[in-house]
Amino acid sequence: MKHLCLSLILFSFISASPVVADNSEPPSYLDSLLTAAAQVVTETVTEFALSTADTTRDLAAIVNTDSDDPLEKYNRMMFRFNQVLDEKALQPIATNYREYTPDIVQTGVSNFFSNLGDVGVVTNSVLQGKLDQALNDSSRLAVNTIAGLGGVIDVATMLDLEKNHEDFGQTFGVWGVPEGPYIVLPVLGPRTMRSAVGTALDTYLQVETLGAVSEAATGQEIVTEMLSLNLIQQRAKMLGKTELLEQAALDPYVFTREAYLAYRRCQVQDCDKIDYQPSDTPEFQDDDIDELDLLDQLD
Repeated sequence: MKHLCLSLILFSFISASPVVADNSEPPSYLDSLLTAAAQVVTETVTEFALSTADTTRDLAAIVNTDSDDPLEKYNRMMFRFNQVLDEKALQPIATNYREYTPDIVQTGVSNFFSNLGDVGVVTNSVLQGKLDQALNDSSRLAVNTIAGLGGVIDVATMLDLEKNHEDFGQTFGVWGVPEGPYIVLPVLGPRTMRSAVGTALDTYLQVETLGAVSEAATGQEIVTEMLSLNLIQQRAKMLGKTELLEQAALDPYVFTREAYLAYRRCQVQDCDKIDYQPSDTPEFQDDDIDELDLLDQLD
């Protein structure tokens, strides 16, 4: 009974829509958080635009066709923009969110969006022909949605139903679509052209699902608010890893690029699901193992 009450509280927190209040009512916690975020982001974008106005060129001028990273000049500029945005807006907001939001609420929010993402996982498992995995993913989605009160409680993991990660970018890779050049997107960060198109489809599916869920729960669509909450939650989970990235290499941009490309290629090939047999002789030196551990922590 205790768990049921806590779950209902969490579900109410996640699905609550902002209400237009009169002047006598203070803004809600989420409204205040999003208003502050919007103000800081606007100031950051303006400041960065002014500071880079003299160095920004049209797209043709920043493309280097002789490089393995043809968009590197643009990418480095956008990488720096994302760093500034993170330093001035996302990181402080995420820090306050983690400090002042109860752990049980953070877990509920994370579980909710993870369950929401399983809609895309099921879709892409089917598109990739992984029918057994799609059945498992469908079971997770059904169990967590019904027994987990909309996904707030991760009941499926308790039942040993494995969590998989599939998206349209991986699906295009399985279908043989070339990954294209590496590109850094505003806020979203590193992508390839293939995964950037996939991200657009993933986002569309997420928006449609969020709209349907929020309208069913509250009678209104609160997609923007929910997406903002998910962004803050995701950034809060990454707190402490910024310094790790800065310590990992002399050039954080190159390190991030190579780590991302290796990670995505591994996802497309499902190399994380291969059972490797231990070797009698060590394959890596101690320094190599340290580097691999570091990459794993950044993921």
